[in-house]
Amino acid sequence: MTEWAEQLAEIYSVFSNAKRILIFWVLNGREMSVNDIAEHLNSSVQNTSQHLRLMKSKRILSTRRDGQMIYYSISDNDVAEYCHRLHQEYLRRDLQIFT
Repeated sequence: MTEWAEQLAEIYSVFSNAKRILIFWVLNGREMSVNDIAEHLNSSVQNTSQHLRLMKSKRILSTRRDGQMIYYSISDNDVAEYCHRLHQEYLRRDLQIFT
């Protein structure tokens, strides 16, 4: 059980940074290049790339190469699905406050 809790803490640590939360939201349902993501976040490509590498290493994001370009998307796995559901529930609750 301790090992599971440590793995979960690692996943949660990914979302301890606002940029990584925004990256997750920007990629919801689509794939984008690092340049496009950086532009959406009004951030540098270098900084965005660092966040993307971490998220990929934790299996939250996956990549697809097309020539020289690498495209990022939310992984199709249990970890990413869990994160997606967690974020959707947070957004749902947050939106209820305004209705």
